[in-house]
Amino acid sequence: MPILDDLKQPLRKIILESPLHGLLSEDHALVSFTDHLTGKQLSFSVPYQKEHRIIRVICPKGDKYWRKFMYGSPLKITIQGIQHQGWAEIIDNPEEARKEWRAIIKNKPEFASQLNIPILDSGEPDKELIDTLANISSLDILRIEVSGKH
Repeated sequence: MPILDDLKQPLRKIILESPLHGLLSEDHALVSFTDHLTGKQLSFSVPYQKEHRIIRVICPKGDKYWRKFMYGSPLKITIQGIQHQGWAEIIDNPEEARKEWRAIIKNKPEFASQLNIPILDSGEPDKELIDTLANISSLDILRIEVSGKH
């Protein structure tokens, strides 16, 4: 329900910025960046998947706040109460997008059910549906490489 989703975002942000971040930080991170048009600092609660120094964030395709990452841009991401500096880029190459979607589902299988991707008898997600998702989805993947040891 869109109205409830609109209410969840500020609540998640407040929790992720507080000592209570542990309630959400297993599934959500706080992404912060400067809007290049207004100069305002923006922060959003986002579902994420982390693999070493690579963090994948699912965001709405074409959304005005995320477009700045089409060509890459710095940001801060807070995961489990720890803030990281990173370089973020929207993955728009179809082959790369398929690889990133597969990595997300492989490393966070619970995303499969949220994205309506069935798990086959083999225990693997349906790769054809993942490929379809990468091609027609209203979602993008923001790939973040964080600096330093992780």
